[in-house]
Amino acid sequence: MRELSKSELYRFPWSKNDNPIGWLEVTDVCNIHCKGCYRQNLEGHFPLERLKEEVLLLKEWRNIDNVSLAGGEPLCHPEIDDLIEFIHKQGIKPYLLTNGEAVTEERMRTLKKLGLAGVAFHVDMMQNRRGWEGKDEVGLLPLRDQYVDIMAAVGGIPTSFGITVCRDNFEQLPELVRWGIKNIKYVQGQTFITYRGGLVKPGVRYTVAGREVEVDVDKLGYATAEGPDQYDITSNDVYNIIKDNVPEYDAAAYLGGTERHDSFKWLMGFMVGSDDGWYGAVGPKTVEFSQAVYHFFHRSYFAYSRKCGLGRKVFLAGLFDPKVRSLTGRFFSNPFRFFYKPVYGQSIGIIQAPDILPDGRVDMCDACPDLTVYKGQLVHSCRMDEWRRWGGYLTQVRGDAAAAEEEAPPARKRRKCRAAPV
Repeated sequence: MRELSKSELYRFPWSKNDNPIGWLEVTDVCNIHCKGCYRQNLEGHFPLERLKEEVLLLKEWRNIDNVSLAGGEPLCHPEIDDLIEFIHKQGIKPYLLTNGEAVTEERMRTLKKLGLAGVAFHVDMMQNRRGWEGKDEVGLLPLRDQYVDIMAAVGGIPTSFGITVCRDNFEQLPELVRWGIKNIKYVQGQTFITYRGGLVKPGVRYTVAGREVEVDVDKLGYATAEGPDQYDITSNDVYNIIKDNVPEYDAAAYLGGTERHDSFKWLMGFMVGSDDGWYGAVGPKTVEFSQAVYHFFHRSYFAYSRKCGLGRKVFLAGLFDPKVRSLTGRFFSNPFRFFYKPVYGQSIGIIQAPDILPDGRVDMCDACPDLTVYKGQLVHSCRMDEWRRWGGYLTQVRGDAAAAEEEAPPARKRRKCRAAPV
């Protein structure tokens, strides 16, 4: 197995107060159920005025470039159109995270007129969708194709797909990557997010601010007593299975963890290709240059492209990026491509969810892109239900039985699926 080296990758320069992403929970109502979902239905739809206030707080505190509209299912919210229009008028990109159940061509055309800047579809085999029961990830490719057809007909809205990775679908990841290559004209990103779970263990007690609380599957959606084989997958594992099967792929940038020096919490690769496949991946220098230039002109970093296409201008990065020089050579191996082949970009994002360490600490994403506003403060969106239930983050208190179990590698927890930066 290849071991990733941070010295060979670009560390995104994002921070708590200068971060391209603002995460906004608009509802905890959903029209399907996803295994391990971290949002339970406790409040319903959040008031529009409250959501507008949170957008302004994210704009002020985070210096955001986009707002990721999440939930629950955002399209269930009765005033989502007004919210998208409001975000757009603030000069911020509204980015929709959806399971796609309520997506139609007419609906997307309406939202496009209101300023919708991107859509990320969460489709995976653990959702138990009506009419798609029993399908694995390959069996769900026709459903993904349906969403691609809708977005292609609408045009002009960058589109990505994300899945939750567990042992049951791990071996199928290369097939999804190949599907993305085939659809590079319309699919700007794919995201693979490791499964989250494993909070309920024998001999483990939980406290919030020193007060003991009871944790079970009814009180916390990602609490589970499942064995660790489902959630011990790391970002390095996902990187290797893609790299072994699709050699053109490579990573260029990362975010580390808050507790472990060797964590790769976000691992991003940026691919260049056309309708005849990928030509290769850009290197760290191209990512660094694009982040710096965007910040210089827009005063914020970026995570999602404003456009669906990439264009041949990407080859200019070959002046300082040897990986771009290599893919340029593959593109011009047929010199006539310059005259008739459009060039597209596609991100491959790997997200390793929070890890519970042997001493009970939780290794979060350093410079977390998905902080959200909860009662006037920034909290991790993937752990907001801990705040909603108990008013703070859970802390583990381990007894002898739990300590004995920790001879095994630390558990990998799951975060909700989202879109990859482009």
